[in-house]
Amino acid sequence: MAGLSRQSTRAGRATRRRFLKSTLVAGGAGLSLPDVLRLRAENVNEAASGDDTAVIQIWLGGGPSQFETFDPKPEAAVEIRGPYDSIATKFPGVRFCETLPKTAQVVDRAAIIRSVTHSTNGHFVAAHWCSTGYAGENNVASRPSAGSIVSRFHNSAPGGLPQYALLSEEQTRNINIGEVMGAGHLGPRHEPFTVLQDPFQREFDNARLQRSTASLKLADDVTIERIGDRRALLEKIDRLARNVDSTGVLDGVDEFNRAALNMVTSGNARRAFDITRESRATLRLYGSHRWGKMALLARRLVEAGVKFVTINTAPDSLCWDWHRNIVNDDRPADGSDGPSRGMDVSGPPLDEMLSALITDLYARGLDKKVLLVVWGEFGRTPKVNKTGGRDHWGSLMSILVAGGGLRVGQVLGASNKNGEIPVDRPIAPTDVLATMYRHLGIDTHQHTLTLQGRPIPILPH
Repeated sequence: MAGLSRQSTRAGRATRRRFLKSTLVAGGAGLSLPDVLRLRAENVNEAASGDDTAVIQIWLGGGPSQFETFDPKPEAAVEIRGPYDSIATKFPGVRFCETLPKTAQVVDRAAIIRSVTHSTNGHFVAAHWCSTGYAGENNVASRPSAGSIVSRFHNSAPGGLPQYALLSEEQTRNINIGEVMGAGHLGPRHEPFTVLQDPFQREFDNARLQRSTASLKLADDVTIERIGDRRALLEKIDRLARNVDSTGVLDGVDEFNRAALNMVTSGNARRAFDITRESRATLRLYGSHRWGKMALLARRLVEAGVKFVTINTAPDSLCWDWHRNIVNDDRPADGSDGPSRGMDVSGPPLDEMLSALITDLYARGLDKKVLLVVWGEFGRTPKVNKTGGRDHWGSLMSILVAGGGLRVGQVLGASNKNGEIPVDRPIAPTDVLATMYRHLGIDTHQHTLTLQGRPIPILPH
C-alpha cells in the first residue's frame, strides 16, 4: 500500500533482539527510550489527521452483564432480571442497575448502546475481536490492538509521550488474554507503555506508579545544567538506561539519545504521570480505589497528548466473569474464581470511576477531544444459573460511550424484553472500533504489513 514500507526479516530479528535486550519501560519488559525513538524512525508512520483527539477505553474483561449495568429488565421474571433493582437515570425513561447511581446522574452526557452483538462466547476470541476487529484463534494474539494501530498511524505525541498507554491490573492468570491489548504483527515498537496495579489491593498504589515511571526521571546526580555538558552526558547517560545492554547502544549521543533526553528533561511525561499534582477536590472526585485513580491518570495522559489509553480492569478476564455469583458470596479475594465477588463489590468503584471521568472530561472542556468507550468482550446469559451467576453471552451486550463530539443523552439500539438479542440497530465490534478510528482521523481502509510483507486491513469489513 502507498506510503507503507516493508520490513525485512533481518529488521524483524533486530527489532526482537532490541526488545529482549531492553527493559526500561514502566512496570515491565520493553524498549529503552532511545530505542523507541530509533525504531519509530526506522518505520515512519503515515500521519493521521492533525486533530487534537484521543480515546480512553475502559475494558471490563470477562463480560459485564447487561442486566447489572446499562440494560436492566425490571419487568422480567426474577430469574432474568436478577437480584438487583433498577433505578431511574437523568435521561427520562432510561434505567440502570441500582449499583450505578452516580453514573445514572451523568448519563445525559453519555450515550448507551444496547445492541452490540457478535457470534462467539469464548473469552479470547471475543476479546481479540473487540480489541482488534478480528476474531482470535488458538489463543494467539495475531492482530494489532486498536491502541497499537493508533501508535502505527499517528506521529509522536508531544514531549516524547507514548501514543498508546495501558493502565492495567497485574495479570495473574490467563496470560494469553492480556496479549489482545498488544501490537501483534506490528512488533514491539507499538506495544503499549504499561503501568500496573495490584488486583488484590483496593487502594491505588501511587508508590508503584512512581517506581514504574522512574525511567522518566533524571538520575539523582544529574542536573539540567550538566546535561549541556556533552562529556557529563556521556558519563551519566547509562544511569538513564541502566538496564540496557551498553555495547553499541549508547556509543555516543546521536539524535535518538538527545530526543530521549529531551523527553526526560522536559518533564512533560513525568508531570503527566504525577497524579499528586491534582487538587484535593479532584482526587476526592475519583476516589481512593485503584480504578478511580487509573481513570484520573488516563485523563491526565490524554490531556498531555497521549492518543490512546486503555484502562484494563481485568486482564485475566476474571473480574467480570460471574459464572458463580452476581452478588458477594464472601469468596477469598485470591480464590479460584478471581478477585471480584459480584456487582456489589465491583459496582461502586466502577460507578465512581465512570461518573468522575465523565464529569471531569466535560468540566475541563475535553468532551470533544476525548472519546470514552466502556465495554468488555460480551454480555451475560439472560437467565441466572443454578449457582446465582450468569454465563457467557455474545449475542448481546450494552456499552457506554461519551465525549468525542458525539450526540449524547441517547440510547442507541434496543434488546428484546428478556435481554437476549438486539431488536433494533445491531452493532458489531468493528463498528465500535471504526468509531474510535474515525474520531482519531485514521482511515480504516488503510493496511498494515506483516513482517512477511502481507497487507492486513485495519478492519476486515
